[in-house]
Order: sequence, then structure tokens, then C-alpha cells
Amino acid sequence: MAAQPTDSPSEQIAMDPKIIREAEASYGRCLLKDGFLNRFYEIFMASHPDVRTMFAHTDFSAQIGLLRHGLNSVFMFSENNPIARKTLTRIRGSHSKDKLNIPPPLYRYWIDSLIKTVSEFDPEFTSDIEQAWRRIIQPAVDYITSGYTASSARAA
Repeated sequence: MAAQPTDSPSEQIAMDPKIIREAEASYGRCLLKDGFLNRFYEIFMASHPDVRTMFAHTDFSAQIGLLRHGLNSVFMFSENNPIARKTLTRIRGSHSKDKLNIPPPLYRYWIDSLIKTVSEFDPEFTSDIEQAWRRIIQPAVDYITSGYTASSARAA
């Protein structure tokens, strides 16, 4: 059985502040252009057949707000913010096998779709900025996906 992630923010690995600033600045540039979050969903929906199915009955005006909040939480999580950890814990629970049932392998498409969207919207996008984004996103995604079967395991 895999070790369950701790809920202690102190056990997160500290992220290099320069990487956080670089990715946050990129995100800010993306948000300056209209349609960034909508474009993300266009790319994400086309990334894998299962994704479109999972979002078939989604209210995208609400979903865009949830995505914005989630991305803000990802950045805060990289700074070991306990409020962000609490938000990601809720997402971890809601995306688990027992709830929305978002299989961990699909998160790769989410990450790649986000990076593709950033590359379209950030006029200063470089491979270094891509790597900054990936380094910020991956620990949050790992935390969320680590809860995929956690509630099933506890119920057993």
C-alpha cells in the first residue's frame, strides 16, 4: 500500500521563490488577454476523449471561476500556504474515485493543455517559463491524485 500524503504543510518541499515569481508573472500576462481560461477548456476538451465526456453537463461559466480559484491555490500551495492546502484537499476529495472519479492519468492532459494555453497567451513564453509552470503545477497535481483511492481505502 502506498504511503498516504501528510496534511502537514511543513512537510512540503519548499519551492524556489524565483520559479514561483516567474510562473506567477506568466499567469498574470495570460490573464491580461481575454479568453485565456476559455481557451484552456477548448484545448483540454480536445486533448482526450474521456475529458469531453466528463465535462458533458458542466456549467462552464461556473467552471471557469473554479479553475481560476484552483490555479491561484496551486500557486499558493507552492509557497506552503495552509489555506491553499485546504482548498487542494477539498479538490482531492471531490476528484477522487468515489466522487467525480477523475483518473490520475488524465491529469497529464490537464497539465499539457494548460502549458499549451500559456504558450499561446504569454508573449514572453520560453522553455524556462514552461519548466517553471510545470514545477509549480506538479506537486499540487501529485497531492490531488494521491487522494484518488484514499476514500475507498478508508471505507474498506
